[in-house]
Amino acid sequence: MKQFLRFCVVGALGFVTDFATLYVVMHGFGFGTLCGRLVSFLVAATVTWKVNRHFTFVKKDKGSIREWLHYLMFTGIGGVINVSVYQFWLWATGGRSTLNLFLAVAAGSGVAMMCNFMISKYAVFSERRMPS
Repeated sequence: MKQFLRFCVVGALGFVTDFATLYVVMHGFGFGTLCGRLVSFLVAATVTWKVNRHFTFVKKDKGSIREWLHYLMFTGIGGVINVSVYQFWLWATGGRSTLNLFLAVAAGSGVAMMCNFMISKYAVFSERRMPS
C-alpha cells in the first residue's frame, strides 16, 4: 500500500508535468492536441521513470538508457489507454479550452494509473526483471 501511495504522489507530479508541457507546446509552439499530447506524455513518462525508480521502487543505481526505454515501452501500454481516453474526451466534448484540456488529461491519467502501477511494479522495477 505504501508503494502504491508513493506511486500516486509521483503520478501527481507526472500529471502536472504532462499538463504543463501540453499547455506550453500547444500555446507556445502551436502543436495540435494529439501531437502536443504525445510530446507531453514522453516528457511526463521520463520524469515519472526517474522519480519512481528512486522514490517508489527505491533503486540505488542511477538507471540506464536501456531501463528508461524499457519503462517507456511498457508504460506505452498505459500511454495508449491514457491518450485514447484524452482524445475521446476532446471528441465527446468538442472543446479545446484550457479547462477541457486539463479535464481530458486528468481523465486519461486516472484511467491508465492502475495499469501503469502494475506494469512498473512487475515488469520494469521488479527484482526479477532483465538486467540493465
